[in-house]
Amino acid sequence: MKARARHFALRVAGIYAAIAFLWIAFSDKLATLLAEDYARLASFQTAKGLFFVAATTALLFFFSKRQFETIVSVSAQRELDARDRLREKETLLREINHRVKNNLQVILSLMRLTPIDERGIADLDRKIRSIALAQDLLNSSPDMSSIRAGDFAASLASTFAAGFIPSELRLSGSGDDTPLSADAAVSFGILAAEACSNAARYGRRGDAPVSVSVSIRSVDGSITVAVRDDGPGFPPEVLAGGLPADQSLGISLMEALAVQVSGALSLRNEPGATVELRIPRPGPAA
Repeated sequence: MKARARHFALRVAGIYAAIAFLWIAFSDKLATLLAEDYARLASFQTAKGLFFVAATTALLFFFSKRQFETIVSVSAQRELDARDRLREKETLLREINHRVKNNLQVILSLMRLTPIDERGIADLDRKIRSIALAQDLLNSSPDMSSIRAGDFAASLASTFAAGFIPSELRLSGSGDDTPLSADAAVSFGILAAEACSNAARYGRRGDAPVSVSVSIRSVDGSITVAVRDDGPGFPPEVLAGGLPADQSLGISLMEALAVQVSGALSLRNEPGATVELRIPRPGPAA
């Protein structure tokens, strides 16, 4: 940028010097040819000097005016851009504060619902980790407003796997490029954490670990999170709506999450237990 400015300044100065040199050389010759005596020559020299000063003054005025207008225009645009960036940052900060407040409220609600025992604390830990993971991925995304479904599913599986004994549960995560909002990601993460805990608790066949897959993708115009295991599946009374006391809290929590995001929760055997939550996919912004 500095090199371009220097080159431009040298070009303007060179043009001015060439014009001034040519004016002086040819005007002096013309004065010599036209002047009949010394008095007329002196008057002509004064007139051409005044003309040169007036002409260069006018050129300098118009050139300076144009340059100052350009500088003012650029400065005004930069100021507008800076104000826009400031407003964007303020909006983003309010959004982040809103997310943090919501996440804290969700954590407090989970704490009230979680039994105070070793298993309950472990389940709560996974749910809180899923919330933190969603926030971390949102903060590292380009627009800080959405995250890729596939990235979130894979990260959930990796995060949850660290909290289980490998001989009990094997986890995998997959998905597509569907963007997830903050609310959807938090709800999907908590539901996946609860479904994985249930799979580890009820889905094992003997001493073999249960395999669980977490999938988040678009299906038929909806965003779907599905947690599937290869265990014996849900008992008939669960699918019929009769919930054992030790499972009622987890399924009630998943149903509440579905209501919160205006989604539809389904439990089925395929033949292992499958928990699926579908929410409407947001349409394009108007």
